[in-house]
Amino acid sequence: MDTFDKRAAAVKSIISAKLDGKEAGFAPGKKMPAVEGQLSRSAIRANILLDMKAAVKQVDALRLGTTTERGLDISFEQFIKEKWGFGSLDSFYDTLGVDLSYQSVASFNAMPEFNEDFKWLVPEIIRAAVRLGIDRPTIYNKLVSAEETVTQPTVVLPLIKRANVPVADLGEAESIPTGIIDFDEKRVTVKRVGTGIKVTDQVNQYTPLNIVALYLQEVGVRLALKFDILALQALINGDQEDGSDAIATIGVQTPASGLQYRDLLRAWLRMGRIGRMPSYMLSGEEMALDILTLPEFKGFAGMTRVSTQLALDTPIPNVQNYMVTGLLRDELLMLVDTRNALVKLNVGALRVEADRIVEKGINATYVTQTTGFTTMFREARLLIDKTKAWNAPDNMRFPSWFDNGETEFQVI
Repeated sequence: MDTFDKRAAAVKSIISAKLDGKEAGFAPGKKMPAVEGQLSRSAIRANILLDMKAAVKQVDALRLGTTTERGLDISFEQFIKEKWGFGSLDSFYDTLGVDLSYQSVASFNAMPEFNEDFKWLVPEIIRAAVRLGIDRPTIYNKLVSAEETVTQPTVVLPLIKRANVPVADLGEAESIPTGIIDFDEKRVTVKRVGTGIKVTDQVNQYTPLNIVALYLQEVGVRLALKFDILALQALINGDQEDGSDAIATIGVQTPASGLQYRDLLRAWLRMGRIGRMPSYMLSGEEMALDILTLPEFKGFAGMTRVSTQLALDTPIPNVQNYMVTGLLRDELLMLVDTRNALVKLNVGALRVEADRIVEKGINATYVTQTTGFTTMFREARLLIDKTKAWNAPDNMRFPSWFDNGETEFQVI
């Protein structure tokens, strides 16, 4: 155990002490637990500051990972809980005497009450603000079945092809026909994406950090939008450059009438029949207006009800989640089975880096992540184009692979 870990263990022993069954925080005015041999409040503060640079470098190394070890998307709050035993960032800041509603970025570097060790906190405060922006409601995190951390920008993934399994009537002593399940590989490349923001010296000097953090959340919002774009591109174009994994597109019964309930039923029935029940629909605003004003979604349309009820045993959604986005053209509707369509791949975690532009009096903050998306099952996603006809010459029907093989055995 190195000196840093020894000091951290000593701090953790006192932070983890309990007082009246509650966490023994160190906010101003609170008393220290009377435990003989433990560090004083000022000693705890001094030990943490002494190790602040090493702590930030350690957590950054955990996020970055190596060519053989996966990076961890760990927050500084998670790190200080594990390393020093704090219950929250608030109790951590209280112990250090930091008030984000009062202190500015400049105060961490210049004000007398803060020594140089405090400046290592600033990137983590910025990162926490950016992370809040990314974690706002987005499209991609509703559509992915999982997020996986990988060690290389180019990833080799398994690809299991649908088996061609012949089934035949067998006579006496006849050989049983066999098929094969083909295993292949596909390569998926993820890219480094990022954005940045420049903050003037006036903002750094006079604006409290908690106010600056509100604006820094917008950096995270813009980065999350980029993730949304990458996710939809993967769903539509697939994850192969040759287009071999592109989405299937079908037309509607009567393009002049736009999308009708029958067109939705056609898509639901096929996807349900092959075990790819869509859990989300996505479209632009115009398509959303078409769908939301369909009589079937507005209640009883005035038709005569029949006494015999039809119990449909082929699954179609009872409830369909629907997202409206400006990232899809107005004529398109996408259906996605989120359990089987998409996985997000991350090389390391979100990185925040800072740079000082002295001649302009500006601090620049850059936020980057190496990330991308890979598809799972091709038939877990489908596009409906309301401008194309179902019986059009360009064959806007389901492609041959959008099936489970039942049509090969049709009785009639």
